Amino acid sequence: MAERGKKSVASLYVAKPAGVDSRLAPPAAMTAAQKATWVTVINARPADWFGPENAALLVQYCRHKVQSDILAQQLESFDPAWLLQDEGLKRYDKLSGMVERETRTMNALLRSMRLTQQSLVRADKAVPSAKGRKPWQGEND
Repeated sequence: MAERGKKSVASLYVAKPAGVDSRLAPPAAMTAAQKATWVTVINARPADWFGPENAALLVQYCRHKVQSDILAQQLESFDPAWLLQDEGLKRYDKLSGMVERETRTMNALLRSMRLTQQSLVRADKAVPSAKGRKPWQGEND
């Protein structure tokens, strides 16, 4: 049962034991490739970034990432000579569309979990360039 009222200052300063990592573990039902993606994403952020409420979105992201990698391999191994035939052209078009859909889905999931670079950097907090010059402009421009 939760205690009522304000928390004391002392209770707010209770430190977690050193060496205890509270990162989410990948679900057991995931494949090895999906688990590797999970660990990569989880380790790219602070330990308390992801809570249990993020697990479902993260699982879906890992699934789409692995699926996208499989489709990209298929597309990369596609022989350009096959494009001269209708069946080859249809297959290439279908693979390209599938990769695009996976990419869009991954992007949407990353945005919803605020994992894109855009969501991590606020424009109003970004460091302005010196004297209003563009980074590629020299001192004399």
